[in-house]
Amino acid sequence: MSHRATMDDLVSLRRDLHRHPEPAWCEFYTTARLVDELETRDLDALYVGPETLDADERMAVPDDAELDAWVDRAREAGAREDVLDRLAGGHTGAVAVVERGEGPTVGLRVDIDALPIPESEADDHRPAAEGFRSENEGFMHACGHDAHATIGLGVLDAVIDSDFEGTFK
Repeated sequence: MSHRATMDDLVSLRRDLHRHPEPAWCEFYTTARLVDELETRDLDALYVGPETLDADERMAVPDDAELDAWVDRAREAGAREDVLDRLAGGHTGAVAVVERGEGPTVGLRVDIDALPIPESEADDHRPAAEGFRSENEGFMHACGHDAHATIGLGVLDAVIDSDFEGTFK
């Protein structure tokens, strides 16, 4: 039986991702958190880390010291060690696949990286006021990729629960 996220689940996930923003190729916590969610779904395949991309095509990958620092942050925030191992070298990201017979293959890409921008601490800033402000000082989800990833999970749930015919990735 596949888990389907409730609105409260999605809000909680988005706020969790908002608290843990990570720059490109350093989304270790984010990927691990999404893998946790995806593993509760009725998927036909789940690809994680280097299985999801051509490593030679990546641009602006941080050096090993920076990658290691972000892995340590993810570990301290509770990311699963087995997932972190799969993401070694900044091979972050996951691809979920749902196959439902003949039909088109449809892809939905969601961004998960954050920007190197400090988040406001002002009392009228909702994340600060409600306790889900960035815990990674100097970084925040200024472009809404925390919401982007959460919306992607909601769309996946809707596809799983629908009469969609084809392959959804």
